[in-house]
Amino acid sequence: MMELLEWFQQLNAHELSPADLKSESSIFFAYVVLGLFIRKPVLPLAFLLCYILVNAKALQSLEEYHVYLTVLVIYSYVFNECPDDKSKLACVTICLLSFLFAIDAFLYGVNGYHGEYQTLIWQNIEYLATCAHIVFISTLLPIERIWNCIRGFIASISSNARNSAYLLRYWYNG
Repeated sequence: MMELLEWFQQLNAHELSPADLKSESSIFFAYVVLGLFIRKPVLPLAFLLCYILVNAKALQSLEEYHVYLTVLVIYSYVFNECPDDKSKLACVTICLLSFLFAIDAFLYGVNGYHGEYQTLIWQNIEYLATCAHIVFISTLLPIERIWNCIRGFIASISSNARNSAYLLRYWYNG
């Protein structure tokens, strides 16, 4: 018990950085589920490719603004796969953020990378990208289809419960 309390004290003593709070795996999982649900494998593939571009050690020779411009190109292809205007607008938001990140890295980066000088955009890059992807995923969710599946599931359970003599006897005679 004491070890657990000491661990919580250490956790509160050190401020967690945005790098420690990465949510790429949960966003990738959401993209995979969504890609399977709406039958568009381009969504998780685009996110995975962008993740590899940003975090791969072999691609560290690329300057940072080149990486963000490549992300812009990838999501401009995803734009063509978007089914409606809401999802296209959310995809444009991701493209604009990538362009903004590229401009920020080009103007304020040292040798193509952010050095000592960190802008407000660079300090919040993880949060902005995570929010943009969450909005994009939420615009692609077929909410009506999900609600219809839930309604059908509940209707089948209630129909089976109403027609089951055992359950009726158990409910009324306890």
